[in-house]
Amino acid sequence: MDRSNMLGDLKHMREDMEHLMQHVFGQTLPLLRPLHGKWRPNVDVFECENSVVVVAELAGVSKEDVSVTFDEGKIRITGVRRDVMPYKTRKYCQMEISYNDFERIVHLPEDVDSEKISAKLNNGLLVIEAPKKALDDFKSQEIKIG
Repeated sequence: MDRSNMLGDLKHMREDMEHLMQHVFGQTLPLLRPLHGKWRPNVDVFECENSVVVVAELAGVSKEDVSVTFDEGKIRITGVRRDVMPYKTRKYCQMEISYNDFERIVHLPEDVDSEKISAKLNNGLLVIEAPKKALDDFKSQEIKIG
């Protein structure tokens, strides 16, 4: 039995369960959150008349610690939320805030103008706006019937 494959499968199963809990109940269960490794910030994606908007909840993350890229129809948000609390010795009674690397990938419709995507981080919310291509931007061509 390939142990690395099994661990990968378990990780994907946990991520699927987390996604299901988020979809059904609007939140994830703390037990499903990883104790170490990447955490998954909450993300909203909605479409407006002229754009697709992605909003990621990044409380406590500085602008310098976030990266947004677009490739092959996907927005990738990566970064790190650092533990900056000045308390060196801690005995937790409850721990729900995740610190560490994070990554979220969001698939966008094909009709966005990738050259005009913008992002702003304000009050803990990363807002990414992907304008839709104007109808004039789509090329039309005659299709010959064979």
